Amino acid sequence: MFIRLMKTRITFFCAILAVIQMVLLYMQGPVWTTKVSIESCEDSRSLEGNTTKMTWQEYEMLFKTSILQTTYNCKVIEEIGSAIRKNGEGVHSTCMNNVYKPRVPCIVYAFGVGYIWHFEDEFAERGCQVFAFDPSMKTESHKRSGNLWFYNIGLRSVDSDNFTPHVDSYVNKSQIFTWKVRTLKSIMEMLGHTNITIDVLKMDIEGYEFDVLTTMMDDGTIKHVRQLLGEWHIRGDQRFEFSIKYFVAKRLLSYGFKTFNYNVVGRHGQCKKIYCLQANLGFVNTKFRK
Repeated sequence: MFIRLMKTRITFFCAILAVIQMVLLYMQGPVWTTKVSIESCEDSRSLEGNTTKMTWQEYEMLFKTSILQTTYNCKVIEEIGSAIRKNGEGVHSTCMNNVYKPRVPCIVYAFGVGYIWHFEDEFAERGCQVFAFDPSMKTESHKRSGNLWFYNIGLRSVDSDNFTPHVDSYVNKSQIFTWKVRTLKSIMEMLGHTNITIDVLKMDIEGYEFDVLTTMMDDGTIKHVRQLLGEWHIRGDQRFEFSIKYFVAKRLLSYGFKTFNYNVVGRHGQCKKIYCLQANLGFVNTKFRK
């Protein structure tokens, strides 16, 4: 069933691509930066689920046709943190349907703050207990408000007091230091939340989300999450990473998570050394029972 649906979606995608290419050729403009050809579309259809021979362009198409799609109809979506908006940062679409709407007492975990507190502050003002984490801010752990606690800890796939982050817009080459990082399981144990439900988990951790999600699925903590929000960096420095990230995403769907919102942030250059595609995604855990 999945393969049949995938073939239909890819066929539709390729048909659109063909029209775009003809228009571009007519206008003598540049061809699509990813250079996905009609032939590669035909090859991906012929694979019929045999992903071992697929190119990174074909994995990108699979990502778009199976992950970047709305599969859960959330009738009430609120932009949390939208009071003050700065380039979209600090704002996350949150599903407020009856079964998924956070109600007091509610628990919110927020990984990746970047000095923009709108999302965390708004949930705290609504009465939820909010636990925020970000080692890149060089800020000591403290209680920000009555319902909001900050920890100078990062979320990663391992526990370490000497984690060396990769260089990006938040960490430059002149910053030589290490971070304290923990898995979600260890953080829940630290907070005494071993058996609680995380009503909303926001994750904006600059490319580490796929390793973290793998660990959450391996140790079972993913089952405690009712709603998962955040920015996904869908391809990294190496092109082989695209297939790895695709399979992590497919595994997440197998745990009952469905997409209620997605917004492609953008594509960067020729995708040689930096992320090719970023998207804000919102998932609800359809296997969750109150």
